[in-house]
Amino acid sequence: MKFQTLQALLHIEALGSIRAAAQRVNLSQPALTAAIQQLEEELNAPLLVRTKQGASFTEFGRAFLVRARLMVEESRRAREEIEQLRGRWAGSVRFSTSPAVALSLLPPALQDFRRRHPDVQVECRDGLYPGITPALRDGTLDFGLTPVHRQEIEPDLVAEPLLVTEIVIACHRWHPLRQATRLAELADCAWVYSSAPRGPGAIVEEAFARSGLAPPRRGMTCESFLALPAIVAQSDFMATLPRMVFELNAFRAALCEVPIEDELPRPTVHVLRRHDLPLTPAAQDLIAWIRHHAQAGREPAHAPD
Repeated sequence: MKFQTLQALLHIEALGSIRAAAQRVNLSQPALTAAIQQLEEELNAPLLVRTKQGASFTEFGRAFLVRARLMVEESRRAREEIEQLRGRWAGSVRFSTSPAVALSLLPPALQDFRRRHPDVQVECRDGLYPGITPALRDGTLDFGLTPVHRQEIEPDLVAEPLLVTEIVIACHRWHPLRQATRLAELADCAWVYSSAPRGPGAIVEEAFARSGLAPPRRGMTCESFLALPAIVAQSDFMATLPRMVFELNAFRAALCEVPIEDELPRPTVHVLRRHDLPLTPAAQDLIAWIRHHAQAGREPAHAPD
């Protein structure tokens, strides 16, 4: 089972072509075809279906891809960790972030991290729990910065508290209930959730439950924090937003914070990762900078311990 063949399988999944994948791993197409056939013989199972339109994976192939991706990512991490322990800071850090962190802690943390490690590539994507779980499990992501209830996470993940976020209820500035002070007044409103029910973007459910109210009426789910403020600004939907997203989005002038006096949940953003997957020194250092700015706010940064 050759590492180069495993890499090629991942490229075939992404590109749908053995020829294109062969170019990515610097092999000729016949050589890659022979390597895949050898792997199929080792596994005693067909992995690919080859057609004139390209290549697709069999049921066996799709199952094996999960293992192949994990092996490739683990190999990458192992090489990078050894190099970083030798003082050669390169490689990559891949993570997802919640919008509250992306708009507050992440910019200064990245600036400090890049100053110390300019050769480390940082790959950041939007994402909340539980949507990021598959990418954490298969090694695509090193960690995620996301609100999560620790008691609800799966046993193969570990969550370490990072910061507590403030939530506001938002509507468009001329909404008839824009001056409501009790959640009960909003019982008949339609709400935009920023994640599926029970996810962190459905925090209004928790707020209603605390106030002894029936579950809110979900009008739609929008997992894009870029689009969500625009939708609320141009509709009669209500939504919960992290204060940083509410204050800094492009539609702020068209939005209104509803002055609810009932206590709203304050989600804790955690560093979420696989418990059996050690972080590379670079990933640990980036998390240290993020923690530093969570504790120190916008004060001038010094190197974290």
